[in-house]
Amino acid sequence: MNVTINRKRSIKEPGDLISTKGNKLYAIIEDCGEKFPYHLLCLETFTIIESYDSLPSNQEIEEDIGDKLDGIYQHRDSHITLN
Repeated sequence: MNVTINRKRSIKEPGDLISTKGNKLYAIIEDCGEKFPYHLLCLETFTIIESYDSLPSNQEIEEDIGDKLDGIYQHRDSHITLN
């Protein structure tokens, strides 16, 4: 798998990608109309780790995944290619 990720930043919108010190990759996705519409998705296993009623903070994400964040990136400037 090739991963190109640009622009380190804080979480601002659904679709943001999150990398960790342990080399894991996650995404924030949105399911509009639900009580907890924001989900933390593990891109390695394609499972939802946690659901939120608003966009989560960096600290909330670190607590939920049990790892330190390495970066948060804007999905429009990033792409993933599976080989």
